[in-house]
Amino acid sequence: MEGMPISEPGPRSGPPGTARRATIDDVARAAGVSRQTVSNVVRKRGRLASTTRDRVVAAIEALDYKPHAGAASLRSGRTYRIAYPIPANEFLPDNVIMLEFLQFLVAAARSRDHQVLLASSSETGLAAIDELVETKSVDGFVLASVTDDDPRIEFLAARQIPFACFGRVAPPLPQSWVNIDNRAAVRSMTEHVLARGHTRLSYLGYTPQGPWDDEREAGYRDAVTAAGLPLVLTRTGLAAAAVNAKVTELLTDPDRPTAVVTGSDVLAAACYSAASRAGLRVGVDVAVTGFDGSVISRMLTPALTTMAIPLGELAKRLIGRVITQAGADDPSPGEMLETILIPGESVPVRTGS
Repeated sequence: MEGMPISEPGPRSGPPGTARRATIDDVARAAGVSRQTVSNVVRKRGRLASTTRDRVVAAIEALDYKPHAGAASLRSGRTYRIAYPIPANEFLPDNVIMLEFLQFLVAAARSRDHQVLLASSSETGLAAIDELVETKSVDGFVLASVTDDDPRIEFLAARQIPFACFGRVAPPLPQSWVNIDNRAAVRSMTEHVLARGHTRLSYLGYTPQGPWDDEREAGYRDAVTAAGLPLVLTRTGLAAAAVNAKVTELLTDPDRPTAVVTGSDVLAAACYSAASRAGLRVGVDVAVTGFDGSVISRMLTPALTTMAIPLGELAKRLIGRVITQAGADDPSPGEMLETILIPGESVPVRTGS
């Protein structure tokens, strides 16, 4: 019922040698107030004298009191859990950027007193999503690897289930998305390489897995075409063997490029390895750029010039959008976040032809 205090299990001892969890009664006794007053402070409701509120907050902090999430869920109908369906391609061991994104997503949810529920899914993910919706196991969904006409989005929108997407959503579907401008980012990176004197540039990207791959390649096309230079494009599959074969072929060609603009830090790392095998020095004989700003970029020597995705801010805004909708508010329009060019030693100034 509205106005009832947050209920919790009664005090119970933990394993020998461990302290039991503080309860709402402990806080009330420590602050010299009622259970209802503590509940009002936790739920930020009701009018209280500032001195009373300060006493309760101090007791909560001193006792490390955590409101019981299960009781809050029963009262409000909310689960305080947000699902993140993971397609199979995000389980690939070299998909480091999505693993880092997941870490930021969990941290962003925790900061809002929510949990992230991982759900393994197929390419469409509808079976896993449908089960979570039918059982009312979560308050909403965060979706990544969003493609054009993504059936997951249509499924959730039709059922008015809160969701937020890492990737643009086409109208007339709800515009609950946050994305980066992949095209502008790679265009900026390519212009950076051109400004350092390189005129034989090649682009190395994946055979498109989603719109992001097409957009990154388009950014390279924009910059090179504007500079009046020929386009040199290389696409590769996801498998490591395919990547290594393509990169080796590219860097051992007699007319090899002096700079390789890539669509990911993983591809940039493959260029480092292939260059070493070919007796070339990255940052001296050949320039290499990455994209993502993942942990891989921070492990390469010489330091990789890369375009970093603001994963922390991205995760924070996605979680915020789901929570806003779960509270019955309409989502704000989709938004683009700025990527960050991180210059390294992998792109030298070229003075010769």
